[in-house]
Amino acid sequence: ASEKVDFDEKEMQKVYDELNTAESGDLITLGSPQLGLEEMTDLAAMLKGRSFKKRCLIFCPRAIQEQARHLGYAGQLETAGCELLSDCCTCLTPLVTKKDADSVTTNSIKGAYYLKNSNGLDVNLKPLSEIVRDETS
Repeated sequence: ASEKVDFDEKEMQKVYDELNTAESGDLITLGSPQLGLEEMTDLAAMLKGRSFKKRCLIFCPRAIQEQARHLGYAGQLETAGCELLSDCCTCLTPLVTKKDADSVTTNSIKGAYYLKNSNGLDVNLKPLSEIVRDETS
């Protein structure tokens, strides 16, 4: 049997505050856990006519990237400045290290936890809609 864990808004805010240690990020990572097709579709729609002003790494399974490419979403994301990476993870990749950036913007609490605690980076944690609003033109 799995254990049920209850937490309230106050605990959620405490975790968020502990992980959100930067005002902005040197680069953006999306996909921890890896993005699914629906999330990539939604992001492509949000980015219509916009481009990221800094490096944006999107982590997704290879099969999802192939589907997104077939449907045209991968091309739209790449046109907006996204780099699509498959079969690797935001948290456990040498792609995102202190050598490359001091801080990372992400919408993922899981990603923020590992980027901060395993990779030693500061994190700017915020919702995807705010990332698109603040980091694109």
